[in-house]
Amino acid sequence: MTTDVTVQAQAIRAARRRRPAFGLSWRILALVVTAVMTAEVFIFLPSIARFREVHLEQLIESGTLAALALDATPDNMVTEEVKRSLLNHARVDAVVLVEPNRPKRALMNIEPRPDMPSYNLKDRGALGLIWDALATMTYDGSRHIRVGGESMRLPAAMVWIVVDELPMRLAMYAYAGRILALSIIIAVFTAVLLYLGLRWLVIRPLQDLSSDMTAFRRAPEEGGTERAPTQRNDEIGVVDREFQNLQRELRASLRQKSRLAEVGAATNKINHDLRNMLSTARLLSDRLARSGDERTRVLAPTILNTIDRAARLASDAIEYVRDRPAPRLAMLDLADLVDEAGIALQEQGEDSTPNLVRAWLNAVDEGCPARADRDLLYRIFVNLGRNAFEAGATTVTIRSRTGGGFLLIDVADNGPGVPQAVAAQLFRPFTTGGRAGGAGLGLAIARDLVRAHGGDIALTETGASGTTFRFTLPLGGV
Repeated sequence: MTTDVTVQAQAIRAARRRRPAFGLSWRILALVVTAVMTAEVFIFLPSIARFREVHLEQLIESGTLAALALDATPDNMVTEEVKRSLLNHARVDAVVLVEPNRPKRALMNIEPRPDMPSYNLKDRGALGLIWDALATMTYDGSRHIRVGGESMRLPAAMVWIVVDELPMRLAMYAYAGRILALSIIIAVFTAVLLYLGLRWLVIRPLQDLSSDMTAFRRAPEEGGTERAPTQRNDEIGVVDREFQNLQRELRASLRQKSRLAEVGAATNKINHDLRNMLSTARLLSDRLARSGDERTRVLAPTILNTIDRAARLASDAIEYVRDRPAPRLAMLDLADLVDEAGIALQEQGEDSTPNLVRAWLNAVDEGCPARADRDLLYRIFVNLGRNAFEAGATTVTIRSRTGGGFLLIDVADNGPGVPQAVAAQLFRPFTTGGRAGGAGLGLAIARDLVRAHGGDIALTETGASGTTFRFTLPLGGV
């Protein structure tokens, strides 16, 4: 079985590594691509605005050179053919050079019109340049625009040009295409590197961890599914090691519980036969008690006590390994139930040690109501009282009061008290407190029955003058 579980866990890990992981890693890949492309958009906007500004500045510089050619003529005039040649080389349709204390110089193939869009690069800020660039790229068709700016050759002059926007728009489209292609390459390259890194550092360890969880869920009690402990010291390594520790602890706990369940099942099977044998032994002991031999009659009570103790140990053991019962709640008279439990305990005491007087004092108010399962509550009182008498107490007093929405019931005795070393683990099964002849299950069973009602039980006082246990019952029931 262990080998099958191991092979199964390895197969799960291998299958998850072979098939594409369209999960967290691909989501991270898409997220990284989206983030990079978003960042590129914010980078692209000022870049395309700067591209348009530089393009127009270059046209202004070339237009300035064309206008300065007029200084070489005597009357600042050139022929129509020379004008067209100068403007074509400058890649503008008109240029006007305005310089302080100098006459205006102009070369025009197209006269500026009032309806032409006009831009002054000296007055445009960053946001304005971005808006102008977007407006240029979204316009459809050809149009002439009027652009003004400064020339590096004539810093004091103002140069105005008229230019067709379509060639610049086409250049901007080409530039945007190059930016887009570069952005995609950067985004994919970054995302792939991040994807591989995350897959190696995070996704694969998480897949191994989930495979271990799946195998553990399918066969929690079988070993052989553990991997070698990781040597990583980061969060993933801590989670992996803690899960393996938890897995080992849970598996050990489940195995222990399974063994206890098997012991309980075996005890349940032999309990009936054991009781029959003890009943037969008790009948034989009764005959010995009526024997004519004095020595035989003296031994009979000891044999009877031993048989009763063995029967009670068997009954306690089978009662403890059973599932916690579901209480059938009903209103009952608590004082009447306490009297009933006291009568049963005193009768048991007289059968075992008739010379020892046991006092069961019922200090519960007559008619005190309680909402509980009568049979289970009866067993609680019997277990607590029997424990007290067997520990050496001669008087057990029962008191009750209400508080905090609970009925508080105290079971106080005048016994020798609970040893300090035992008090901390008093309600654990098989804790006897050094008392011979007990199985150490009475208090454990009483606690289970109290908790089944929705209450709890605790040791509230112990010492040389006696011990007090207090258990609670919800006033409205569970």
